[in-house]
Amino acid sequence: MEFLLKLSRRKINENPLQTKRYLYNKIDLNNRLIGIVGARGTGKTTLMLQLIKEKFNISETVYLSLDHIFFLENKLIDVIENFYTKYRIKNFFLDEIHKYKNWQQEIKNIYDFYNKIKIVFSGSSSINIKKAKYDLSRRCVTYLLNGLSFREFLNIKYRENLKSYSFTEILQNHLDISFNISENSRILLDFEEYVRYGYYPIYFENPKTVVSKIVNMYEKVIYEDIVEVTNINTENLFVLKKLIYFIATMPPGEININNLSKTLKKDNKTIVNFIAKLEDARLLNLIYKEGRTASLVRSPKKIYIENGSLYNAINEEIRTFPDTGNLREVVFVNQLKNAGHYIRYSKEIGDFLIDDFYFEIGGKNKSKKQIKKAKNKAFIVKDNIQYGEKGVIPLYLFGFLY
Repeated sequence: MEFLLKLSRRKINENPLQTKRYLYNKIDLNNRLIGIVGARGTGKTTLMLQLIKEKFNISETVYLSLDHIFFLENKLIDVIENFYTKYRIKNFFLDEIHKYKNWQQEIKNIYDFYNKIKIVFSGSSSINIKKAKYDLSRRCVTYLLNGLSFREFLNIKYRENLKSYSFTEILQNHLDISFNISENSRILLDFEEYVRYGYYPIYFENPKTVVSKIVNMYEKVIYEDIVEVTNINTENLFVLKKLIYFIATMPPGEININNLSKTLKKDNKTIVNFIAKLEDARLLNLIYKEGRTASLVRSPKKIYIENGSLYNAINEEIRTFPDTGNLREVVFVNQLKNAGHYIRYSKEIGDFLIDDFYFEIGGKNKSKKQIKKAKNKAFIVKDNIQYGEKGVIPLYLFGFLY
């Protein structure tokens, strides 16, 4: 116990109070069981340590990483009993919880029998809390931590405190907003830097090594995280990686499941199932034609790598040139979905339909021809422009949604 407490204190003290993520003030700490889930590399550990440092009595709080070798031979519930009775610890921050076998049952038992204990845990987004075997959903409040928005990237880079804007504010006031933001004359260069590799906070640790770290991270998701929650065999794990490569190198447009099946030599149902698993693991974003039917029931119309940094890292890994049109759509979809918006596929007008508004994504020379039918219900979203005009919005502005 002394050893774990020493590790905890060191970890807490060494973590600086950096720029706060968008989720920091949204977490209701009055709940006794809180889950923070998200893809690898999105900053869950840093967020937890910031919460401990600013919002908890450190003498009553301990941080434990459950991927530590100690937990291979020691039960979590025994550790918590010792800390609670001998050290009066009542706030437990449990990191990497998905690495601990049988975690759902023990967390449930701890919650039910220790009424004065608070647990905040983090885990891979491939772990679906709502479907946990021992039914944590009635006890646990879960929050999703996405990667950095463009706004957060700028705040970290320049130590700023730029505000976020709602979807409606951007549609209605994008001219004024872009003038206010673009006092920074480097905004387009900063956006290019962000899209390239700045989605993950690890970028600021060492930009020169970020590509290898991103590649290593998504491979761990496939070969470790997905394996832990599925029965996929080794052969099919390689198919998952080939699927990632295929999606990362295709031009923008409708996806053809039949072609994917032929290329990867798997039936359609298996391919759709694999795609759904990669979405659960936060490696893909899927767009459907209409409705909100579960993804396993029908095929998506468009499939994207989850974010621009992952997209670029994969293309660099396999030494291919990223498709500019695809990358723009990757970034647009990523920022809108992370902000909680439901995006539908639009075939006749523009590329996407969001809240009854149509959006066509393109470069600075994109015309309004494809959205004429929708009149005031459609927008062109252009990359490489600093200021918009009526019906035209700079792509980077959607990076201020969260």
